[in-house]
Amino acid sequence: MTERKPPERRPPEPRPGRPARISREAIAAAALEIGLAEVTLAAIAARLGVDHSSLYRHAKGRDDILLAAADLAIARLDWRTETGDWRLYLERLAESLWDLYERHPGLADVHRTLGDTPVSGIRAFAEAVGRLRELGFALEDAVLVIDSVTDMTADAFAGWQALGRRGAQGTAGEGATMAEKVQRAWTRAAAEDPAIAGPVQAMMEVVRGTPKRWWGRKLALLLDGAAALRGAGARPLPEGG
Repeated sequence: MTERKPPERRPPEPRPGRPARISREAIAAAALEIGLAEVTLAAIAARLGVDHSSLYRHAKGRDDILLAAADLAIARLDWRTETGDWRLYLERLAESLWDLYERHPGLADVHRTLGDTPVSGIRAFAEAVGRLRELGFALEDAVLVIDSVTDMTADAFAGWQALGRRGAQGTAGEGATMAEKVQRAWTRAAAEDPAIAGPVQAMMEVVRGTPKRWWGRKLALLLDGAAALRGAGARPLPEGG
């Protein structure tokens, strides 16, 4: 009698369906590629080739996507340097942040207005503070310096970016940039009061000048203050501050 072999087992057939094509990181990367100033869920979905409703499986909404995009941008940022010169270290950090904002329009506004902080930003902040402590700063002063440099850079970049925007259709000053409207207002004020003409003219030269140059002067001023803090040694934060 011939022995019967058990039937050969075959692997289960794959279930029908489309493979996952998106992730939170892919959504964040698409938002950065589009530009955070103008990005919409529809634009992200179109770039990824999915229905916009599928984005909600990975993000709560537009603000959450902006947060993820900011987190990814900072995580990708190459800002570290091995220099033992604290001033060069801070200049490198600030330059890297300015360049990051240039690469990703709208990111500076996100950092200033979003109600949450990217985890990569928190880690980078703590790392930078730790590095300044290694380079001779007290903890409280290191926090103050990093906070001041990063805040000033975001504010300065966002401010210059706003100066280049044109008025919306149907508004006063339609078609004019914010810089043009600012110059008209300041020039008018100087014409009405010649005593303020000197300072107004100096400020108008700044508005018409190169944004990064004026930011660089603000940075130098901050770093001069940082030098004084470092030389003064550790001091506690003021009560209630």
